[in-house]
Amino acid sequence: MTARVERLQPGAGARWRSIRLQALDEAPSAFGTTYGEAVQWSGARWEAQVAEFATFVAVVDGRDVGVARGAKHRSNELRELISMWSAPTARRQGIGAQLIDSVADWARSAGAGALVLDVVATNAPAIALYERTGFLRVEGAAASDVAPNEIRLVRSLAGS
Repeated sequence: MTARVERLQPGAGARWRSIRLQALDEAPSAFGTTYGEAVQWSGARWEAQVAEFATFVAVVDGRDVGVARGAKHRSNELRELISMWSAPTARRQGIGAQLIDSVADWARSAGAGALVLDVVATNAPAIALYERTGFLRVEGAAASDVAPNEIRLVRSLAGS
């Protein structure tokens, strides 16, 4: 299955809200925010998130089936991959890799040399996807600020 990947633009807060609530409902342990928290957010907050983060949505047959977001990092050399999710019907079909590549392209165009992410350590399918798409585990001091139940991965953007 090939998806069309679109970057959300200002004014798409309601669309971002819809897909994020689907993700939080379907995979509550994968995110730091809960459905109950997010459902109460104002429209302005959803709009602000679209403006602040590079949000890429996978679309199949007119339906949003996945999302991945890019965020600035405290180091200008890095960008972060956050909020990755695919609908169960869209998993294991290459859509996750398409979304990751979209965020990687955005990060590269912003001058980043690497893309980093933190993932729940027990989320084996997500970790396998990240490793298939070029991410490597980070150990030691570079991962010292990771939550106890998460691991950090990094993907070099040089030459890709």
